[in-house]
Amino acid sequence: MRLLPLLVVSFAVSAAAAPREFPLTWTSATAAAGEDQIEAWVTPRLGRADDKFLLVDTRLAWTHGVTRTVESQLSLDLDFMRQNYQESLDPKVSSLWRWTTWRKGTPFAVGGLGRVSLARDLLEVEARLFADWRLDRFLIALNVSGSRALLWSDRTGVDTRLEESLALKFAISANAAFGLELRAKSAWQQREYQGTALVAGPVLTWTHPLFWVSLGGYAQIAADKAAADKALPEVQELRDNERFMLRIAIGAVTQR
Repeated sequence: MRLLPLLVVSFAVSAAAAPREFPLTWTSATAAAGEDQIEAWVTPRLGRADDKFLLVDTRLAWTHGVTRTVESQLSLDLDFMRQNYQESLDPKVSSLWRWTTWRKGTPFAVGGLGRVSLARDLLEVEARLFADWRLDRFLIALNVSGSRALLWSDRTGVDTRLEESLALKFAISANAAFGLELRAKSAWQQREYQGTALVAGPVLTWTHPLFWVSLGGYAQIAADKAAADKALPEVQELRDNERFMLRIAIGAVTQR
């Protein structure tokens, strides 16, 4: 068992170390009151019709437990994109607040979060509801969210998204866990439907009372195209999604 931490270079969060337990799906385990944490992630995204496409979004965040059931998060997000031999870097600042009904020893909980992100030519708001159920070594979580972006300075692109995710985790030991996430994401641009992608993949977790390391890998398994794209040969090609995604995340408690 001493080799397990080396084999599980993994993903999410234990309640003792950090508030997030899946790379994509939020749960009810918020930071403790007065606790400060830092979190960083890197998410490479590959696989559009253009083989030269690469998108890497990164986040560096500071989380503070406001009360036993409310936390705030402030983050700097940097999105690097390379497409058709052109490169761009898109920085954003995000503020997030999350609340939950979670209490220690209570198996079922619900909650929500609100996020505001600001870039030089974008303002985005997101609202998310989530529920989770803890049963012995199992954790099941469900999320539903919607986001809306206001664009200016000639910026164009997707402005509305809906997302649903379902996640399952099994604890192998006090420190290690593995699981599966399933996510559906739909997009609109100026009220024009851009398609829906269904992605799924395994997640692995290694946690410590003061830090966590995480890994989640996902592939597109199904898609519904926009009407204008249905005749295209690429079965799963969409305007707002990638066929493969990997999220590597780390986090640590800085104050308790």
